[in-house]
Amino acid sequence: MITALATGAILVVSAVFVTLGLGGGILFVPILHWTGHDLQSVAIPLGLLLNGLNTLLALLPYGRAGLVDWRGGAPIAVSAAATAPLGAGVQPWLASETVLLLFAGAVVLAALRALGGTPKGGGPDESTGPGTGRFAVRLVVGAAVGFVGGLLGIGAGFLVVPVLVALRYPPRRAAATTALVVTVCSFAGVAGYAPTLDLPVGPTLLTVAAVLIGSRIGTLLMLRTARPAWIMRGYAIVLAGVAAMLCGEVLARL
Repeated sequence: MITALATGAILVVSAVFVTLGLGGGILFVPILHWTGHDLQSVAIPLGLLLNGLNTLLALLPYGRAGLVDWRGGAPIAVSAAATAPLGAGVQPWLASETVLLLFAGAVVLAALRALGGTPKGGGPDESTGPGTGRFAVRLVVGAAVGFVGGLLGIGAGFLVVPVLVALRYPPRRAAATTALVVTVCSFAGVAGYAPTLDLPVGPTLLTVAAVLIGSRIGTLLMLRTARPAWIMRGYAIVLAGVAAMLCGEVLARL
């Protein structure tokens, strides 16, 4: 029953998060944790795996649709790939309460960002190339995103999207390019956990299947009928609830 609940929830999360260019790890990890899987040894690395798979499956049609800025997203992705294994290496050395507190903080930040609404981007001078100053910004953002992603099992796309929008990307192009960064970051983080990775076979197969289905649904929504405004409002409400529950769990452990 627990596995069925986790699988269904992950399917829905996959579909919704793909429309935002995000992987879903920020909800995959709590779902796995609350359905009985160890936070540090299972929920975080499995969440990363599902996160990367979700955005990879979205990245392919986004690329075919011409939405991904490969040149502009590459510096962020490469920088994230370099630091994600570092975060994965640090995580097992931290106390579970510390990891839970850091994760709760990340969810709070994501919720606050989402509550701010969908920022406007693009314009006649839309940025699609790295540029000198922009290149440095992308490297720094990628390094932060990679470390946080590897440490907490999230793609940290909620940090990438506003940066790309600030660089004058339209929202859909920002979401699609973020999918590139999150995919690379997530799989690099999984590689960091590889030496000690021991995931349960049944739950892994079921949740991977859920992501395969959910990602396809979300991609169709993104490319055809999605309305980012209402999706972001729902996303913000869910994150706020998850943040409250995680903070409550942290307080209960103190």
